Amino acid sequence: MQALNQVFTFWHTLPPRTAFRGILELPPGHSMTVKMGSIRINSYWQLGFPESVASSTSTADRDQEYVERLGELLIDAARIRLRADVPVGAYLSGGLDSSLITAIVKRFTNSRLKTFSVAFEDPEYDESFYQRQVVSHLDTDHHEVRCTHNDIGRVFPDVIWHAEKPLLRNAAAPMFLLSRLVRESGFKVVLTGEGADELFGGYDIFKETKIRSFWGVQPDSKLRPLLLRRLYPYMQEIQNQPSSYLKMFFRIRPDELRSPLFSHLPRWDMTSRIGMFFSDEVKAEIKGCQPYKELEGELPAAYKSWDSFSRAQYLEAAYLLPGYILSSQGDRVAMAHAVEGRFPFLDYRVAEFASSLPPTLKMRGLDEKYLLKRFAATLLPADVLRRPKQPYRAPGVKSFVDPDNGQARFDYVDDLLSSDRLRQYGVFNPHAVQMLVSRLKEGRATSVRDGMAFTGVLSTQLLIHQFITNFTKRTDHGANSEENTCVYR
Repeated sequence: MQALNQVFTFWHTLPPRTAFRGILELPPGHSMTVKMGSIRINSYWQLGFPESVASSTSTADRDQEYVERLGELLIDAARIRLRADVPVGAYLSGGLDSSLITAIVKRFTNSRLKTFSVAFEDPEYDESFYQRQVVSHLDTDHHEVRCTHNDIGRVFPDVIWHAEKPLLRNAAAPMFLLSRLVRESGFKVVLTGEGADELFGGYDIFKETKIRSFWGVQPDSKLRPLLLRRLYPYMQEIQNQPSSYLKMFFRIRPDELRSPLFSHLPRWDMTSRIGMFFSDEVKAEIKGCQPYKELEGELPAAYKSWDSFSRAQYLEAAYLLPGYILSSQGDRVAMAHAVEGRFPFLDYRVAEFASSLPPTLKMRGLDEKYLLKRFAATLLPADVLRRPKQPYRAPGVKSFVDPDNGQARFDYVDDLLSSDRLRQYGVFNPHAVQMLVSRLKEGRATSVRDGMAFTGVLSTQLLIHQFITNFTKRTDHGANSEENTCVYR
């Protein structure tokens, strides 16, 4: 209970808006001032969407003007981010965004550009085929790190050490390994494609919002929910469920359709169920919390006047982008190896231009990033433009539990998830967690929800172990170790 009390003592020193987003994570355009024990957060810039956007018309000539203006802004945004007294490389995932930035950089670099990418041993997550296509087309000097399940599980304690907060996904671990490769290759600066999905409508959640709204008009339709199955072919949990389950999961109810947070309710509902693993003490501590209501109170005054697509964009850009993608999965694991990431898509001029676009130029039907693809058509292979959108994901529970023998791959997993350690740290209910771990080891739980719960519990236990109960040992090891990664102690 001592560790639990220390966690809540620190947590309660934070203002509510900071605690909701994650420890000391701020959205873009905000600053924080700490003075005499008080914390003040100020907004100096905010992403907005004019009301007229929803009714703007789109013509061929007008669309071409938008394409040309986007090209001017994005090329300049990439050009000024090449300024450095050290060589600049680029991350290359094989998707549209990083490939486009790489193509632009090639135009402003005299030497052969170095690119870096993550490949996976598990074919379900591997995109190296598309990476090789782009490398061949752009003739870059390419380097890759190939991740196994063991690689991810081995460095996960280091990822939590640098992220300094719990995580629900493992995707930051391969990025940690990638930044190490960049540093070992003699580079300290890389350009990346972050921000394009949020600004130009690339995420599946934007398609999902359109489909859910479409289904909500006729909630008893047998055909409309089939679109959701087509949207997530890689998620068996959705493919195997009847429409009645999908209606419940995707919140196809009149009151939900009117919610200002409509686009994100299914996602947040899925992660909130991790609360079932909390200990009685934690449940008592957070009883009465109303994060949705608190969040609604923070939304911009003009939010209600925006179309549903723009609302979804704002929630992604204001919360997930700074709180996770640019932080835990980005800057924290990059700076673990002293690598600086630069983001041309997040140039404020590009962001303001994107927010002024009609939604149909971001998503034409269910074709994501329509305008961005038109600009990229002259720079990238057609296969890259036509390839199915694949979100960046990393192997989950298999990185910690070997499905062949039902055993944990690493001693720290069994240690931190043991009943004694769970009881000692006090955040989670030992019986509930042990039941989850048993299901996973026996291969009886394969849902996304179970995987996120497992990662959330393990990362929280790691956080307490490294920052509270064994902080001195961890910092001594980090200072004295000659290895690139720190081991669990």
